Amino acid sequence: MIGQRVWEEVIGDNLELRVNYVEREVRVIFPKSRALAIIGPRRAGKTYFLFQLWDVIDSERKRSLYVNFEDPRLIGVTAGDLMEMLKTYYSLLRHPKGAKLTFLLDEIQVVEGWERFVRYLLDRGHRVVVTGSSSKLLSKEVATVLRGRSINLNLYPFSLSEVLKVKGLKGKLPSLETVAEIRRVLRECLEWGLYPEVVLQPELRREILREILEVTIYRDVVERWRVDNLKALRFLFKLLAFSSHATVTKLHSTMKSLGIAVGKPTLANYLEYLADALVVFPLRAYVRSEKKRELLGFKPYFVDNGLLMVLGVRDWSRLLENLVFTELLKRGLEPNRDLFYYVTQSGKEVDFILPGEELIQVSWELHPGNEKRELSALVDAADETGIEKLTLITWEQYPVEEVKVGEKNIRVVPFEEWARE
Repeated sequence: MIGQRVWEEVIGDNLELRVNYVEREVRVIFPKSRALAIIGPRRAGKTYFLFQLWDVIDSERKRSLYVNFEDPRLIGVTAGDLMEMLKTYYSLLRHPKGAKLTFLLDEIQVVEGWERFVRYLLDRGHRVVVTGSSSKLLSKEVATVLRGRSINLNLYPFSLSEVLKVKGLKGKLPSLETVAEIRRVLRECLEWGLYPEVVLQPELRREILREILEVTIYRDVVERWRVDNLKALRFLFKLLAFSSHATVTKLHSTMKSLGIAVGKPTLANYLEYLADALVVFPLRAYVRSEKKRELLGFKPYFVDNGLLMVLGVRDWSRLLENLVFTELLKRGLEPNRDLFYYVTQSGKEVDFILPGEELIQVSWELHPGNEKRELSALVDAADETGIEKLTLITWEQYPVEEVKVGEKNIRVVPFEEWARE
């Protein structure tokens, strides 16, 4: 049991707490009579984002309370202790009866039965924001335990725009020096990813990424779902990193041929665990037939390029395509709802389709050996879907140009230009 004195100490310390953070470019709409649940992979910056929201909501800390439930003083906290916390807060701040307050509850999932307390606060008209790592607090679980009284906001590592802001390059007038520096920064993002710690501490990036991979991914997944075949999980993770397309059957066959014993249903479960943890995103094809969708399999993308780098991926085309995917993710698109890949009737592939809006192809560079294939895939997909906005993103080509193929106009845009749009 957490006593009143401990709560007084924790609450008092938090009310004095000020944290330096990089302001995230994330649009937030506070729902009425619902909790805002900030969900994301570990090390994406959820706690710092919570402080950003706190400053927006109540910079003077007069009508709000922040509590991090991983505070060592709160070890063993129970749902019953939360009511004692509330009572202590009221007595310290002397809020009038019926005052509408804001509660920011960080890593709330460590408290068993936390959802009843959140519903209690909502029933009394208070605003509630909760955070939790996806490996411990899944978005579908939030919806279940709060019985439809929550809105989820997925927070990922920095966007490209946020990195350029951190580096002092956002909004600068173009010059040879600025363009060269932007290209250098984007190349670092391509190779090392956009985890906040990696961007802010580049000298430690390799160690940080290895620690993220080992501790916050493998350990979290193993502990949460009680995985007993760590060798298979690790190999699956690496296999996905080097795969442009996959099916559970093909993955199982590959692992079996290498002497790694794991059942196909178990492998499917492991893939789902990684997806639930917002670490791996299996992107499906945009087709009406569920059977055909399964036959076509999925394209595996990772939440951050830095994970691919520490796993040994050095294929620049693979890294560029993954970076475009993560940027689309951070722009608010949800895989397999707003974002798919597309296969034409003749078997040509387009990397990304935003149904009814845009077709996007990603190519490291256009050259005589691949130009016809890349452009014709976009044209055929446009004919079949009726989509007129066609984009081909490259790393090497400059400047932006419009390429006409038959009656279709394809915008060929350098990645650095697309990243700043």
